Amino acid sequence: MADADVTGTETGRGAGAVSGPAPNRRRPVPGKGHRKSKKGCVTCKTRRVKCSEERPFCRACRRLGLDCQYVPTALSLGVAPPGLLGAGPAAAALTFEDLRFFHHFLAGGHPPLPFGEGKVWRDVAAISHEYDFLAHAMMGLAAQDLTASTPSNYSVQALNHRVRAIAKMNVALSKADISAVDGDARLAAAMLLTFQSSNMEDGMMDFLRMLRGWMVIQTTVVPSMTESIFQGFTEEAYVESMRSFIGRDKPKSLTNAAESQELQQALEDFNASLRLVAPLCQSLAELRYLSSLQRVALVARESTTNACLELVPLYAMTNEMDADEFAYFTEESNLTAQILLAHFWMMSWILDSLGPSRGFAMREDTVLRWVERAAQRLPESHKRYVLWPLGIVESRG
Repeated sequence: MADADVTGTETGRGAGAVSGPAPNRRRPVPGKGHRKSKKGCVTCKTRRVKCSEERPFCRACRRLGLDCQYVPTALSLGVAPPGLLGAGPAAAALTFEDLRFFHHFLAGGHPPLPFGEGKVWRDVAAISHEYDFLAHAMMGLAAQDLTASTPSNYSVQALNHRVRAIAKMNVALSKADISAVDGDARLAAAMLLTFQSSNMEDGMMDFLRMLRGWMVIQTTVVPSMTESIFQGFTEEAYVESMRSFIGRDKPKSLTNAAESQELQQALEDFNASLRLVAPLCQSLAELRYLSSLQRVALVARESTTNACLELVPLYAMTNEMDADEFAYFTEESNLTAQILLAHFWMMSWILDSLGPSRGFAMREDTVLRWVERAAQRLPESHKRYVLWPLGIVESRG
């Protein structure tokens, strides 16, 4: 029986056959014994079926409406997938899914902002085989992005890579006297984990914490930002990135009368809701956040373009809080902060959907789920403070 297990099913089937000098050959089983497809697509390999190897979409994926992607060679990528070359800490056996994640990261699954920085992320990919936390952060973001943007669901793989990246990152951060490349690897991982959380349906508070971690690493861990490959990743660069996305030649106000009226009504409702929330704001951090939200609404009345630009520093406003303020602001028991955040995310989405930035901010489904989850966690005594943001979520179905 042991021999049968080792040699495979054919030996097992022949064990009870009548012996003879020339036994009849069995008819081949359909689908068995075909030539293995070494150049097939990732989807067919995962499904363990023969791939027709047609590009850009193989016959099986085209027939079933599946996402069809091929694993590129290291030569075509320009860099080697982590673990395939070299013997660094990230050198380990990878699955075909991991290779797909790596390919997707290079093909466009890397952080989109600031615009035009694809070369920086290719440089990051080139050193990832030396840093296991970085390799996991890359593949975690790519898996999360594929889950959000395609019919495929890699949420389990995204979470597994994220957990490993954070655990290994904590170990790396305990080491002192690091080189410039070491610092870039740590900063890159922090940025990737932040962008991944922006695609997670339950990642609102995690997003804020990762943003702050990104800032701390950039200001205290990286030996010298002037020598870093991320030296151009400044707040000004993000503002200019949005300005370029909107386009300087576009009108500063909406040209569609119906959309303009819809936006103005949304701004009136937004301000009315903020007036209701205002008495809840007691701490300095809450008052500053409220004031910033009111300013965005004020600017939006005159220029949706400028209002969109006002959002960029507001995204990282929590980074300006001291440690105690930030800890208090992000506590689950701080209901006022969660109400303010629900208003911020909803106004961000409104400006993104009705204003000139269209598609610049995070995905609609993510933002809507963040607001919905924040509202659901509030006690009945505070439900009335989120009637405006929750009403918009519910209107979207």
